[in-house]
Amino acid sequence: MKVIVCLDDKRGMFFNERRQSRDRVLNADVVAMSKGSRLFIDPYSKMLFEDSGADIVCDADFLELAGDGDLCFVENRALSGYIDKLEEIIIYRWNRSYPTDIFFDLEPEEHGFKCVSVSEFQGSSHDKITKEIFTK
Repeated sequence: MKVIVCLDDKRGMFFNERRQSRDRVLNADVVAMSKGSRLFIDPYSKMLFEDSGADIVCDADFLELAGDGDLCFVENRALSGYIDKLEEIIIYRWNRSYPTDIFFDLEPEEHGFKCVSVSEFQGSSHDKITKEIFTK
């Protein structure tokens, strides 16, 4: 499976039971990446993608249900328990610091992933969003 996370400068993902931020240009990029595959999401993330036209699987157990090649948009889950299932890690960086209480719990390089792509784009609510793609 391929996971997608959004991180702040401190590797934060979530704060006080809510996402740190959101950006419609970033969401459109996620939808574009999901063409030809399914996008697995937690019910909390449904509102971000429900009218996007993406092939969405919305389930509390989305990380267990996802298979090879499936994309998983992860906002509020630890991923270290799924390291053996991970084929790719896509990190969007907000390039800001937000309050956070759930942190990204992986260092991709420590698990044999290599950064194969880094790009930047302007979002709808962020002047600069950095997208990094790590593969095994």
